[in-house]
Amino acid sequence: MSDDASHIQLATAAPTASKVSKNPVTKAVPRGKVSVETWGCQMNVADTETMLSLVSGDYKQTTHTDCSDLIILNTCHIREKAYHKVVSRLGQLSLLKKRRPHLQIVVAGCVAQAEGRAMLKKLPVIDVLIGPGRMAELPQLLKQRKRLGTAQIAIGFPRSRSTVAAPSSQDPAPAPPLLQDSRHLHPGKNPVSRYLTIQQGCNNYCTFCVVPYTRGPELSLEPREVIQRIQSMLQSGVKEICLLGQNVNSYGLDLGRAPSQGTPFYHLLKEALSLEGSWRLRFTTSNPHDLTREVADLFGKEPRLGRYFHLPVQSGSDAILHSMKRKVSRSEYLEKISWLRHGAPDMAISTDIIVGFPGETEEDFQQTCSLVQEVGYSFIYAFAYSPRKNTPARRFSQQIPREVQRRRLATLLDIQDQITTKLNRQEIGKQREVLFLYPSKKQKNAYYGRTQHHRLVKVCSTQNLVGHLRDVTITQGNKTALEGELLREELQ
Repeated sequence: MSDDASHIQLATAAPTASKVSKNPVTKAVPRGKVSVETWGCQMNVADTETMLSLVSGDYKQTTHTDCSDLIILNTCHIREKAYHKVVSRLGQLSLLKKRRPHLQIVVAGCVAQAEGRAMLKKLPVIDVLIGPGRMAELPQLLKQRKRLGTAQIAIGFPRSRSTVAAPSSQDPAPAPPLLQDSRHLHPGKNPVSRYLTIQQGCNNYCTFCVVPYTRGPELSLEPREVIQRIQSMLQSGVKEICLLGQNVNSYGLDLGRAPSQGTPFYHLLKEALSLEGSWRLRFTTSNPHDLTREVADLFGKEPRLGRYFHLPVQSGSDAILHSMKRKVSRSEYLEKISWLRHGAPDMAISTDIIVGFPGETEEDFQQTCSLVQEVGYSFIYAFAYSPRKNTPARRFSQQIPREVQRRRLATLLDIQDQITTKLNRQEIGKQREVLFLYPSKKQKNAYYGRTQHHRLVKVCSTQNLVGHLRDVTITQGNKTALEGELLREELQ
């Protein structure tokens, strides 16, 4: 899954809790305030929404850390310095805790899982340390911390499928209704496009990747529950749903009920796409060796899947792919790309790439550059290799010097910038269907949405476009985004 290295603060509306007194008058129970800081991938964003839902009965969300009664740091371990980043933030929060002794601080996510009890012992400012596989226990742990007066910890990987997306005792966090006044949109929480985690964990053990150690083995949500959650989201006004999994195409293989034809994921997509309504369906992340021809062919048949696919490659060199244990060769990867573009020739592709992996020669790097040019990616997530705790690649010889990594990364990004700019400029004059997701924070009466190719488009309008699918004529394009004009001003 792509790491956008973003720091996202989420705030959502939560239902008001209440209690009934001895007299007939019902009084609202005062709730504390919770703020969340989220680092990392889409899976972490989805996990944050789940945690916010879990504590919504006792806390209402705020973006103001200084007045919070509960602070959750949802951490990512994808980068080498992730632990140090969390420690630094906890140092800042320790000062706040001196002023607000009742403040509870939770460290959640992959850093919590990877560091475990050693982190809790070293940093007494932490009240609760909880791994991504134990999120359902958060309310209980917070109460135990208050009752017992000692820090609480929950890490490890329970084999309960109800923990994949949300606790079984509670419905998944509902999406807020589509808002008519864009000023009330909560930062980081989009009522139009939502994530739904259908699978946790990974069984592949690529030599560079920490995910199997922080999120455990693959564990899928039951198909019936996935469909129910999709229906619930659609009923609440959601217009786009992105299914999440570390290896989403291997969804359902752990359920032990292999269909006679196709894969469990293929059949899940077919059932989801049979649901009525004007909405879009996306999914990520796909390990190339798990992508089947049946799933690829769906893009040529199902308009709601759009014309965009994220397919991480990591390297264009067979030698490096072998060293990474990626289970796919360059030629096999290109074959999967050809499948996607067979039914949809204009398919936009994005990918993940690691440069400077141990043992990567200049020739290996040039093969990666040539692959980027051959595929013509719409955009890429590219990073310099950094060693991760417990991973085999950390112990490999021939570690690449940082200055070489930085040079190669700059070269690769320059190549991709030219490709992205060219592709975006080719959009000028074309008509595209755009799903509008959020208003501009900087420009009045400006709205951002995405085309079926997942390209970002800005459009100006006197009407609130959030949540609407509209036809747009593209008028400008650069490496960052497109601009366009509504084909018709009136809302349909």
